[in-house]
Amino acid sequence: MLKIIRELIDEKLLRILKVFLNDPLELHHIQDISNQSKVPLATTFRAINKLTELSILEVKTISKLKLYKMNKKYVKELEQLQ
Repeated sequence: MLKIIRELIDEKLLRILKVFLNDPLELHHIQDISNQSKVPLATTFRAINKLTELSILEVKTISKLKLYKMNKKYVKELEQLQ
């Protein structure tokens, strides 16, 4: 079943999720996520927005800076995708 799910999920989205799964409690800036996942910034931006809408990621805003971290509820389920 996990193999089927991996095939359905876009490779770039998987690479972005892996950045968060490596350290679920760490806060990440979008530029760092893009660099670590080797996904273009615009694509990372769209993926982050979608993951935030689905509550998979949480946003912490400091002034104008947005930092993202994994929602604890989804860590165990998403770790199985690795």
